[in-house]
Amino acid sequence: MSRTLCPWLAAAAIAFGAAPLPAQQLRLPQVDVDFDPEVDFGEFHTYGWKDPARPAEDPKAHTSIVWYVDGELPKKGLEKVAQGPDLWVRYYAKARSRIKGTPSQTDSRLPGGTGSLTASIDFQKVREGTLILELQRASDERVVWRAGSDFTSIDARRLDAEIRAAVRLLLRRYPPPPAEP
Repeated sequence: MSRTLCPWLAAAAIAFGAAPLPAQQLRLPQVDVDFDPEVDFGEFHTYGWKDPARPAEDPKAHTSIVWYVDGELPKKGLEKVAQGPDLWVRYYAKARSRIKGTPSQTDSRLPGGTGSLTASIDFQKVREGTLILELQRASDERVVWRAGSDFTSIDARRLDAEIRAAVRLLLRRYPPPPAEP
């Protein structure tokens, strides 16, 4: 009876909103933001692109970064202009491939008390990247806002979607809150 009750009990707990196990929780990338607290960001209305200091090695990634930043900044009240912007936008991108191992183990018990413990490691090739967006005041080219994050991608076909998510995540923190007097 307890064997049929346990799966039912687990299904009921999930259906009624029980919290997932810690290993199953989604972790968003950490975003680091730095800005000049003495700058009034309400004075900026236009932006233009400055050549990236470290462009993405993949031309598709470069195009995606520029495309998604151009899509997000107007939502923040900034208009793209060809000449005389209030802000310069610049990005830094770095990517690297590595092998990541995920350990797992199973414990099986046989009637009579004997059992076995099996351990395994699942290896996957992952792509890790860092994206930093920087806004410079055009009048003196001084950095007034910068946000960066690291991310990991297991599927290279999802790179565009992950760049979109990273850009949105970074620009969610722009403009920074006004300085307290």
